[in-house]
Amino acid sequence: MIGNEMPVGMCGSGILDAVGQLRKIGVLDERGAMSLDHPRARSGAKGPEFVIVPAAESGTGEDIVLSRADVSEIQLAKGAMRAGAELLMQEAGITVADLDRIVIAGAFGSYIDVRNALRIGMFPPLEPHRFEQVGNAAGVGARLVLTSQAQRALSSEIAERAEYVELTNDPRFAMAFAEAMLMPE
Repeated sequence: MIGNEMPVGMCGSGILDAVGQLRKIGVLDERGAMSLDHPRARSGAKGPEFVIVPAAESGTGEDIVLSRADVSEIQLAKGAMRAGAELLMQEAGITVADLDRIVIAGAFGSYIDVRNALRIGMFPPLEPHRFEQVGNAAGVGARLVLTSQAQRALSSEIAERAEYVELTNDPRFAMAFAEAMLMPE
C-alpha cells in the first residue's frame, strides 16, 4: 500500500510476492494452476482467481484479485530471466555452485522479495543472503563514468572484455525457457 491509503491495485513486485506466497501455501502448483480449495480462491469471469483484497477493504470498492493470467505473466517473465541466467552460466562454463552472489538492479529489483523470487524459481537457487539489491545501477554507473577518469577507463576495459550472447537464437533457449516456466517445489 502507498501511504495510509486503501489499496487500488497491485504493482509488479506485489504480484510476484502474491504468486510466491500462493505457491508457498499450495494454492498454485508447479505449473501455475490455481486450486479453488482456498476460501479466497474462486472461479472468475476469465478463470480462476484469488482475492487479494476484498471489495470492502479496497479503494475502488471492487475486489483486487490475482488471476491465472497474472500468474502466467509472472511465469513468462521469470522463465525468460531464469533461462537466460542458465544459458549464460553454460556459456561461461560455470554452475550455480560457482556463483558468489547475484546482483539485482533496477527499480523492480529494488522492491522484490528475494525469497518469493526464489520460491517461484526466478533466480538460480542460492541462499537469500547471497543476493544484493542495488537499485539504479545504470544511473550510478553513468555518474561514476562522468565524474571519474579511473571509472571511465575501467568501464572501457570491461566493455572490451564483454562478449555478446544472442539468447533468442540459441536452440537451447526454448528448452531452458520451458523448464523455467515451472515453479519449484
